[in-house]
Amino acid sequence: MTPLIVADDFSGACDAAARAAVHGYRAAALLETPLDETGLDLLAISTESRHLAEEAARERIRALEPLLRGRALYKKIDSTLRGPWIAEVDELLVITDYAQAVVCPAFPAMGRTVRDGWLWLEGEPAQKIECPFTVRDAATEEDLARIAAGVCSSILPVGSAGLAGHVFAPGAGGRPGALAAGAGDWIVLIGSDHPASQSQLRFLRQQRRGDWMLNPPSYPEAMAGVFATGGETASRFLRSTEARGLGLLRELLPGIAAGRILGGRYNGTVMITKAGGFGAADAIVRAIDALQAG
Repeated sequence: MTPLIVADDFSGACDAAARAAVHGYRAAALLETPLDETGLDLLAISTESRHLAEEAARERIRALEPLLRGRALYKKIDSTLRGPWIAEVDELLVITDYAQAVVCPAFPAMGRTVRDGWLWLEGEPAQKIECPFTVRDAATEEDLARIAAGVCSSILPVGSAGLAGHVFAPGAGGRPGALAAGAGDWIVLIGSDHPASQSQLRFLRQQRRGDWMLNPPSYPEAMAGVFATGGETASRFLRSTEARGLGLLRELLPGIAAGRILGGRYNGTVMITKAGGFGAADAIVRAIDALQAG
């Protein structure tokens, strides 16, 4: 059975699956079931539960129970511990055969580390990780690799895209090929009010480039691609255009994923996703340029 990443928002589903795709996995991130596993090595699904109360989040997890049995799972959580992740992990332990969970939200490439059971952001202590599961420290990719090496069939790995990139590394193939943008302008959607996203919005407004449309009121018939900042923003765009998710995922930059839209009005169009809470002011420009450079 295809391994499954269970994320609480869509950008998280994408960045975790895309980090595994660096190692050659053919990966897709979906917003809904049923799952189409044809030609895929890895699937990610978003429960869209980041902002739900604990019991409602548990219900989203329980709704997936028929898909989870007998499958290798990874519980993707926010690297800054937002959302009802403790309740979701607990529910996964209730409805699956996993006996315990190991938690490490570290994502060193994005300045998120875990030291002495504390989450550190950009070298500053942010919060103590208090949960009923085993918490592991990690400050480097080597630390994450050691945690992943200790995961067995009875242990549920829980973390950000950082740990996912090591849990799914063994036995994978080569790096996936490039994605080509289409003709026309890029549509850039920034719906997050996080300071990082707002800094990126200001940076875009200062640029003298004519190859993108920023938060347009409507979408053109064709476009070069879509960049969505924030999981809810990405989900809203995909649902409004009757798409199911993204396929052919790969990582452009740490934490920034790209793939092709599956179904709907823009089927096959390139889309880039990024969580709202990180990235330098020029992150969006650098990601689009990286994709266009191949």
